[in-house]
Amino acid sequence: MPTTTIHSTADRCRHVLERAGTIAFLAIALTLFGQSSLRSVQAGGLDPSHVSADSKWLVHIDYESLSDSELFEMLRENYPGLTETAQGWMKNRYGINPPKDLKSVTLFSSDYRPYTGVVIIQADYSADAIESQLRKSKQYTTSEYQGHTLHQVLLKEQPKGSPSGDKEMTVVMVDADTMLLVSSPKRARSVLDLLDGRQKSLRESDSKLLTKDATSAWIYGAAKQLGEIQKHPVAMPVLAQHERITWAFGAHDDGKLYERANFVAKDQEVAKKMKDVLEGAVAYETLWSEGSQAMTNLMQSVTIKRNGKTTGFDWTGDTEQLAKGMRDILDRVKTWTTMMQPRRMQG
Repeated sequence: MPTTTIHSTADRCRHVLERAGTIAFLAIALTLFGQSSLRSVQAGGLDPSHVSADSKWLVHIDYESLSDSELFEMLRENYPGLTETAQGWMKNRYGINPPKDLKSVTLFSSDYRPYTGVVIIQADYSADAIESQLRKSKQYTTSEYQGHTLHQVLLKEQPKGSPSGDKEMTVVMVDADTMLLVSSPKRARSVLDLLDGRQKSLRESDSKLLTKDATSAWIYGAAKQLGEIQKHPVAMPVLAQHERITWAFGAHDDGKLYERANFVAKDQEVAKKMKDVLEGAVAYETLWSEGSQAMTNLMQSVTIKRNGKTTGFDWTGDTEQLAKGMRDILDRVKTWTTMMQPRRMQG
């Protein structure tokens, strides 16, 4: 929903990164630059040829377009703390300074187990700084494949018999500004074959993970076969009752912002209940908007629909409208934080 887009986007991305096994995100990568015959991974919108055909979920963040937008500029000017915290953390720890250096991030996996995913990062970064981080790992090994060095580190061992993989990561330098963070050397070799056109991608598979927004959204996410989540130690009962979901946030050619999502349920009864959930969320946020015309206007722009097993919402608005709504939201949140601060005892 529009009034929670900025906050919930961060949470969505964090949860996906955790499931991909990349909590360290850019903690490790690469030794030497080298010549490569691979097709360069392009910044910008999602390229379906860079996602394997057997993927069950994917997330793409076009950070370059997002950071060039009026929305991001508004956030920088009005809420510098929101952007400076993330920028400072990445720069101090990994030598990557968003938005100048970070261009795009693509995540995907054919599995819902933790620590089994793939991350493709395009950014300007220091090879020396990341190599230094690599060599600090307790277990560090390398191997070669198609002229590339695969750097493998074990972040944390899981108990024997655990349904999750070990917290291990394989880092590969693809070209001068592209890194792979992958869950295993075997998976790394498969992704390198994918980028070189030797593995089938989503582009050739006519996948239901892709919608009309997939290649143009600033942030795009999709998942299918969600019932499999129940096989793994993570509590997502609502999602597990759906066949697939898609979510997109971005801007139209006329500059209008949009957020839309579709939930394809396992049956129509679940779809009806999901429609009730979405309508309830809008009703709650409409009540919460009392006294703020900006927030009320945001909620009036939300459309909820159901067609058979598919339930979805669609929101369209402009940056100024969202900025005013965000300003009122943060002002209200400040009243809570102020009230919850411990008071000094009077002597």
